[in-house]
Amino acid sequence: ADSVRWFILSDSPPEKDVQWSSQGVNAAYKFLQKLYNLNHAIINRKETATEQNKNFEIEFNNYILKITDLINNFQLNVVIANVYSLYSLFNSALNKKISNDCLKKNLSNLMKILIPFVPHLARECLEQIGIKDSNAWPIIDRKLSLDLKIKIAIQINGKTREVIEVKKNLDEKNVIIESKKIKKIKEQLESNEIIKTIFVKNKIINYLTK
Repeated sequence: ADSVRWFILSDSPPEKDVQWSSQGVNAAYKFLQKLYNLNHAIINRKETATEQNKNFEIEFNNYILKITDLINNFQLNVVIANVYSLYSLFNSALNKKISNDCLKKNLSNLMKILIPFVPHLARECLEQIGIKDSNAWPIIDRKLSLDLKIKIAIQINGKTREVIEVKKNLDEKNVIIESKKIKKIKEQLESNEIIKTIFVKNKIINYLTK
């Protein structure tokens, strides 16, 4: 039943008709099985360090903020696209230095959000984690999303010279300021004429010089 619901909601926006596909339902079933297996993997995971807890919390919060806004706008098929990304986030987190408590807490929040989409699977997974109150919507910290850090490559004439960590969605002006805080980058730029700067948000800044 959950697989059919997932397929219907993922196939089209609510205002459009669904084009039925047995393959689509089967694909939905396989993904929901992955979510179920993820739940078990986190429950049975060995405890590890907590160095990367904060970044995971921030990134997860960012997704929940986005998904909540999408639900309010009835963009349910886009919500499901973001859930696929969240699955990848959790799956990759299994091998990182993130505590089990952090993963369980955030996985339970994900399952609460999935109750309107796949109620049977979501409630069963919550029961296995030990969550009794499954009706409360996750608390969203809108300020927390501003603290998410990402890595940007600093290039000179297409060659990467350094990789820096900055706040996500930082604009070009501030990325330039951050990049010039690195002594060797500053010296190279001051000794050459910059003819063009290519900036790709959250990815690279490339200085073309003579």
